[in-house]
Amino acid sequence: MNNLTKTLINQMSTATGTILTDEHHRVLEYAYSFYENNRVGPLYQNIKRHTGVTKEAIVQLFPHGLNSVYTWVGIPIYSAENGCKPFVSIEVDNIQQVYLDYNATTPLRPEVIQTLTRYQADSVGFGNSSSSTTLGKHAYDLIHKARCQLADCLSVSAKEIVFTGGGSEANNLALKGLAFQHLEHKGHIITSEIEHPSVLRTLEFLQRIGFAVTYLRVEPDGHISPQAVKDHLRPNTILVSIMAANNEIGVINPLAEIGQICQAAGVPFMVDAIQGFGKIPLRPKAWGISLLSLSGHKIYAPKGVGALFVDEAITLTPLIHGGGQEFGLRAGTENVGAIMALGQAARLANTEMKREHERLLGLRNFLLVELQMIVPDLIVNGSLEHRLANNLNVGFPDVDSGSLLLSLNQIGVYVSAGSACSAGSRSASHVISALGVDAERYGIIRFSFGLQTTQADLEYLLNYLPQILNQL
Repeated sequence: MNNLTKTLINQMSTATGTILTDEHHRVLEYAYSFYENNRVGPLYQNIKRHTGVTKEAIVQLFPHGLNSVYTWVGIPIYSAENGCKPFVSIEVDNIQQVYLDYNATTPLRPEVIQTLTRYQADSVGFGNSSSSTTLGKHAYDLIHKARCQLADCLSVSAKEIVFTGGGSEANNLALKGLAFQHLEHKGHIITSEIEHPSVLRTLEFLQRIGFAVTYLRVEPDGHISPQAVKDHLRPNTILVSIMAANNEIGVINPLAEIGQICQAAGVPFMVDAIQGFGKIPLRPKAWGISLLSLSGHKIYAPKGVGALFVDEAITLTPLIHGGGQEFGLRAGTENVGAIMALGQAARLANTEMKREHERLLGLRNFLLVELQMIVPDLIVNGSLEHRLANNLNVGFPDVDSGSLLLSLNQIGVYVSAGSACSAGSRSASHVISALGVDAERYGIIRFSFGLQTTQADLEYLLNYLPQILNQL
């Protein structure tokens, strides 16, 4: 079940005062799957046969029986009766598609599409880079070129770039790969309470097998204090892991200062740069960064490809064993086309960084001013000064974020009500909770912009937002 449907279910249950039970979830999961497979909604007898929940029970469980089941999972019903919805209904003269969720993922940029198209059509591009053939050499050269492109963006050596199957894998390789070097005596790791789940869940796993982890509290403006890192170092600290920029609030951490502290203590410094790469300058060698992760789908390259910078002084235990590809750190025949696309997208993002930063900053400032005119009590979550130019995370007073997200979807405006990786949840995100924001009072929405965002897109949003807020 996708996160949009989960959000809809949570908002419907809230709007109708329904406390969700296992029976509710069984019925809804089955109805969703049935509709996905058959493009029609299941009847009462279908539901009973596959879930054990009778018609009488469904009538008791849901405010409007089968109509509720259909509405809650997005199955079209052709009657206005019992049409309780957690989002507004407004007339739109000329509906547009406005994507404002670039921190969640990005579309392929035209240059990358052209590269992938040429690669797929190339009669020699399919070679296995590990084979001792001319075809294999061609594939190897394509990968090496992409490796050099990424290395140039970070001012590091090409042999320090390891390709992975995405950002989460890169984070897992960095954290587990280093920790597994210390399995005998374990050790202590420092991180923050607002890291991405691919870091937090990995560290929870390491805790379960005996490692100690300190989760630093976030400062009021959303950044991690270098002094807090220094204060929590121990003689057995084996790693510090702090993200470059937060995926929800866009706040940029003082990496150089933290790196200097880690270098002085002789402790490796890991940086999750998946949101920051391509948007802010990153200099691992100069800043004392030992490991740095990035992902293709945040910079207009395909999903399913990422990379990890591994300083030559660092030794990792591989997670995937096999043929010894990627310097022995990531076995498996490389996805040559995706790697090529990642290298090209990285080079373009690095070249355009300054110009795009200024353009996006102008759009963000425009949107913030207009939002504050519409909603004077609007709050901004996280520092505006030390923040990615393409991110604006705000709180609307006395508005439910899920209802606002669903309402904006109705007019073709796409945003996040929190991190895309944990959307559909009923509770506030761990980042918003860490900041101490009253999520009961404020509906939290993240607007994030990218290459295709224009002021006209924001004006379209602003044209209908007052009506939506008034109805909500």
